[in-house]
Amino acid sequence: MRINKEKKLILLALILVIPTFWRMLREGIYSMQDFHLFRMYEFDKCARDFQLPCRWTPDSGFGYGEPMFNFYTQVPFAIGEFFHLLGFQITDSVKILFILSLLLSALGMYLFANKLWRNKYAALVSSVIYVYAPYRAVDVWVRAALPEALAFVLFPFVTLFAWNLLQKKSLGNFAGFTFFLALLLLTHNLSFLMFSLFLGLWLGYKVVESKNYHGIPGFIGGGILALLLSAFYILPVIFESRYVNLSSTTTGYFDFRAHFATLNQLLISRFWGYGASLFGPKDDLSLSVGQVQWVLPLIALVCLLITRQKEKLKDVLVLVLIGWLALFLTHNKSTSIWESLKFMSYFQFPWRWLSIATFSFALASGAVVFVSRRFPLWISATVIVIIILVNFSFFKEDMWYNITDKDQFVGKKWEEQIASALGDYWPVFASQLPTSSAPLQPVISGSSVGNQLVKKSNSVAYQLSLVSPAEVQFPIVYFPGWHLFMGQKEYPVFPSGNLGLITAQLPSLDGEKEVILRFANTPARTWGNIISMVTAVGIVLFVVKKKHVA
Repeated sequence: MRINKEKKLILLALILVIPTFWRMLREGIYSMQDFHLFRMYEFDKCARDFQLPCRWTPDSGFGYGEPMFNFYTQVPFAIGEFFHLLGFQITDSVKILFILSLLLSALGMYLFANKLWRNKYAALVSSVIYVYAPYRAVDVWVRAALPEALAFVLFPFVTLFAWNLLQKKSLGNFAGFTFFLALLLLTHNLSFLMFSLFLGLWLGYKVVESKNYHGIPGFIGGGILALLLSAFYILPVIFESRYVNLSSTTTGYFDFRAHFATLNQLLISRFWGYGASLFGPKDDLSLSVGQVQWVLPLIALVCLLITRQKEKLKDVLVLVLIGWLALFLTHNKSTSIWESLKFMSYFQFPWRWLSIATFSFALASGAVVFVSRRFPLWISATVIVIIILVNFSFFKEDMWYNITDKDQFVGKKWEEQIASALGDYWPVFASQLPTSSAPLQPVISGSSVGNQLVKKSNSVAYQLSLVSPAEVQFPIVYFPGWHLFMGQKEYPVFPSGNLGLITAQLPSLDGEKEVILRFANTPARTWGNIISMVTAVGIVLFVVKKKHVA
């Protein structure tokens, strides 16, 4: 009976999420601030060319190509590719990912909150509060920040397995903690860094409270293994970031000093917009943590204090303090912290910390059902109705486009997408950014000398005819890993011109010859791939061996 009731409440939690995404269940796509449809399109090319892990995206940078996925997390698009290969359009695959970000985060929060509060009604409240936070609607329906939206799924699962590992050392708990922590890093690296603060504070409190210091090696070991599993992504980021102009991601519009939120925006305002984050307090999108989201934990805190439920009071207090610390980091009073910790400039928007406040407050909100031991059902039902009525209207699109993939990746839309995020990944070998689409032919002194035969995500074949030795410039931006082959011989390549294009000194040719450019791994990429593969295989073999012995 208990199991059946538990399943029914989980099902109810998932049903209550439907209003947050039901408007996606039709053909077409809604207006998005980010270009994840294009990234999904490029990742699909990588997958079909077996360029895995994906590194180079051939159409970005106005068609000159860029090492986008050498630095941008690719797990969200790998999951989306699964649905695309099943037959869904790219537009539909991306919508499925956003829907899963809402459904699975509700499930994860229910499971962890139920574990923490040992009360299914508290778990249901936390689950609904978590999904219906205004910032969740901003991530999905306004910014369309796919990796960050999916990170919300992983927060509760990481914490759940960490909690389980603290209570009981087992291979399953350790493996679960390691897996979800690595998945978080590979889904959204900034969320991983922010969540590490929450996790460190929460686990530190729990270790001290329980005096279970034997759990610390498990957390350290899991963290190390998570980093090793992610080595295929981490090593290129560490050793090859110097080859792209990262300064453009932290200056000008992206300077964090321009994007602090005010107390009114965070706590009071119900403004809703579909524009951008702007300098000053008049942003064109909501930066609210949600009135219910921050008030409810305080109500729970006061009531637990009055009723002297000390154990739950301490948990709620720590969660509330972490939540308010996260909110503090969104406010300009925290400027000294941002300026002291230089790496934080890469967060770009201080209001990203709303994700941690959203998680902390949602978890703490579940404790409101303990206000009355006689009416937990009525309290939870009342809170759920209120939060849905108050925030339901945020979960809708600004504009809806009745289009298919064929419409999305042609014409003016295509031109906008190939120019997207240009400054983020453009190599330092160029002195300027392109302003128009790349030509198809290589050139000598401005004149075309050949034709493009085949262009894949990690290779391009050209047909050349040279009557004399010449320096040939190819319409691909140079980045370490590109090699040029003609017949069985490899010719060295180097960057040249304002755009830093791949260039080679080639001999005269007897008739037309095929020249092939291939994008290969560097030592950092190769070692990263090896470390990740060896770690993954080692973990699987260890688990299988342990189960066999058991």
